[in-house]
Amino acid sequence: MSDHSPLSLFLWAIGAGWRRARNRGATLMHRACLAQMGRGTRIYRRVSLTPPGRVHIGADCFLAQGVSAADEGGTGSLTLMDGVHINADVTLDMTGGLTIEHHALISAEAIISTHDHGRDPRSAPRPMPKVIGARAWIGTRAMILPQCQNIGADAVIGAGAVVTRDVPAGAVVAGNPARIIGTTDTIAKQVA
Repeated sequence: MSDHSPLSLFLWAIGAGWRRARNRGATLMHRACLAQMGRGTRIYRRVSLTPPGRVHIGADCFLAQGVSAADEGGTGSLTLMDGVHINADVTLDMTGGLTIEHHALISAEAIISTHDHGRDPRSAPRPMPKVIGARAWIGTRAMILPQCQNIGADAVIGAGAVVTRDVPAGAVVAGNPARIIGTTDTIAKQVA
């Protein structure tokens, strides 16, 4: 037996349809503005990619509500390869150039920075390019600082981790500052 009246179910269905239509419209708007956007990619509303002419997105990617990517220096770029999934309210800095490889996953509210200002916040940004490897998983509210320029393939960054240096392929890191706590192979064996 349902706890919902037919009217409330009807109104819920109308709202769901309206949300789908708005998200479809956001995807179409981005498709018209971006340098490249592959087939099957979905970009939800409230996603800001600035400047759009330097954003290249592969096929079957997903960007949830509230994702933002911006360039502070005027020369940066963002490249998302096929199958990248970025959850809600993620902040991407593309000032130094950011490449996210195939099927990487970035969880909600993560922050990825590709530049710093040294000790003077008013100084010109110093770009530091960054590559996030294929199938890497960055946990919720993780912060990837500019000094980390490479996260290897299949690496896992724990929720809330503050990553200050490169992460090898297959490593699992956690903490502040983030430290290697295992590998994806050893963690999988412990769980099994």
